[in-house]
Amino acid sequence: MTIDVSKHNMPKPNLKSGHLRIENITFGVTKAVREFPIPAIAIFLLVISGGLWLARRGDLAQWPLLIIIIIGGAPLVWSSLKSMYKREFGVDFIALMAIAGSLLLQEYLAGAFVVLMMSGGSAIETFALQRARSSLTALAERAPRTAHMMKNDTLVDVPADYVEVGMIVVLKPGEAAPVDGEIIDGSCNISEADITGEAVPVKKTVGDQILSGSVLLDTVISVKALKRSSESKYAQIVKLVAEAEKQRAPIHRLADRYSVWFTLFTVIAAALAWGIFRDGTYALAVLVVATPCPLILATPIAIMAGVDAAARKNIIVKSGAAIEGLGEVSVAIFDKTGTLTEGKPQVTGILSLDNKNRLVAADQKDLQYIASVEQFSAHILARAITGKAKETQLSLYSAENFYEDFGKGASADITTPDGTITVAVGSKTYMANRAVSLPDALMLQREKFTEDGAIASFYALNGRAAGLLILSDVIRPQAAQLIQRLKALGIQETVLLTGDGETAANKIGGLAGLDRIAAKCLPEDKVRIVGEIERSGKHALMVGDGVNDAPALASATVGMAIGAEGLTAASSAADAVLLSSDITHIAFAVRQGKWSLHIAKQGIFVGMGLSAVAMLFAAFGFIAPPVGAILQECIDVLVILNALRARNIPEQFIH
Repeated sequence: MTIDVSKHNMPKPNLKSGHLRIENITFGVTKAVREFPIPAIAIFLLVISGGLWLARRGDLAQWPLLIIIIIGGAPLVWSSLKSMYKREFGVDFIALMAIAGSLLLQEYLAGAFVVLMMSGGSAIETFALQRARSSLTALAERAPRTAHMMKNDTLVDVPADYVEVGMIVVLKPGEAAPVDGEIIDGSCNISEADITGEAVPVKKTVGDQILSGSVLLDTVISVKALKRSSESKYAQIVKLVAEAEKQRAPIHRLADRYSVWFTLFTVIAAALAWGIFRDGTYALAVLVVATPCPLILATPIAIMAGVDAAARKNIIVKSGAAIEGLGEVSVAIFDKTGTLTEGKPQVTGILSLDNKNRLVAADQKDLQYIASVEQFSAHILARAITGKAKETQLSLYSAENFYEDFGKGASADITTPDGTITVAVGSKTYMANRAVSLPDALMLQREKFTEDGAIASFYALNGRAAGLLILSDVIRPQAAQLIQRLKALGIQETVLLTGDGETAANKIGGLAGLDRIAAKCLPEDKVRIVGEIERSGKHALMVGDGVNDAPALASATVGMAIGAEGLTAASSAADAVLLSSDITHIAFAVRQGKWSLHIAKQGIFVGMGLSAVAMLFAAFGFIAPPVGAILQECIDVLVILNALRARNIPEQFIH
């Protein structure tokens, strides 16, 4: 039987679509009422009160308003009493006085509006924060939850948590890898945009590793799990997102600078209005137009909008306080290895001895010989050597009699078109154990490379010293650009803290353009230097990637961990984690922090300024309490909309 596919893909009738829209709207309203019952009840009772007033039953119209004040005012009274018990007096105190005044003066409509503003403001804040956190939420929702596995020649779906180390999973095009693993069959293009922020697809083949969350773009591949799903890279990212989302993120340090003074100003203005005009409604109007203040609404929204914008650049900021801190930093401090440098050795040169024992650039065949031996080693230097051979598209020879003294050297007999060659690569001790004599030229040159922070290994062919293999931890190509951007953002000083010697530290620091370099630093030295900078009144951003950086990260105003290659103890201690391998995103994080802080302060000053003007008019009787409540709500909405601008930094903004 032939199936007409087109019949199964016909568009649904509009009538059904209309029903779906109505159902969605109904569900949305029901959810809103369930999550925010007080503003829902307040609106319902206000409608009833308005109906009674239109029916000329003003005597009954007051009762729904009174119910609103009692139902909505009780939680506010309780929270205000708890704050006063802790000797904390904020802008909630103004709302409490406004509600009390409306009851005392029987201005129930004004009191009902205040309750609606306070409860409705919380609803608006929650909605805006959800919108501001959208990128964080989207990142967590993209976490792979299922995996495909072959069972009895059939592909079956299993929960990602079911996959154990060593199991084989199958990836289809368009799917995200559920675990960190190694490709054992097939080749493909992988997008790591969600993990590292790199938009350009990466070509992967047998033997290459892929990270969970990487998206397969073409073909089907088989992957051997190297970690459980719960221990994979993407699971760690989701954990960081969860930590960030737990933060409610009002920036108390900033808001508290102004809330006490604004509350005091409001109380004095209300007292003067009552004292001069002897009319309680004037004082009540002053309190109403000051309630609620943008301090408790717009400020956290601006900060969380900054958290969202950072997430779009693959930077997980764990709290609103961290965004505020990024906006205040004036000193940027960096670890060297894995932060300003790639963090893994790379082959930067091969020197061979000529007939006169002079060192010259070696032919690629020497790299081919060395890599043919090192392909059997699991040492990190071996991976760098074989990676270089792969990069230069060198084919490797077969080898026999492989022997490795791990950490010291390796040797094997390799079969080449010219015959069998015995190749040995390793340290001075390893060569001595193999009775290989090392010329003075090699020894002197090795010392020079070592002083510069490089790793220089000897290699021998057929029992005779042949040259030096040089490996270095190279500086990231974006390091100098990062420092320039930070300077443009107002960072006054850049500092390098490293445990390496002075020669290597000065070399990297000079290439990056840092102002100050501290070499041979132990973890406690890093903490001490960060502490000295903080105690001098400056705010420091500390960037690192290793376990030894964790104490310094925790000591700085903001600690940022580099997590592109894996999340470590540094990520736990840090306030923010950079998931991208592009370190210029650090400058974006600082820029975002300064922009979010700018918008937050703008909301505070504009909101308080407009409220102060409204209070002046209210104090002279030009604004009635109910009208003042509506006016203040308009001010709050204006400031909230402005706060959401923190998600998009204008091009012309520097600092």
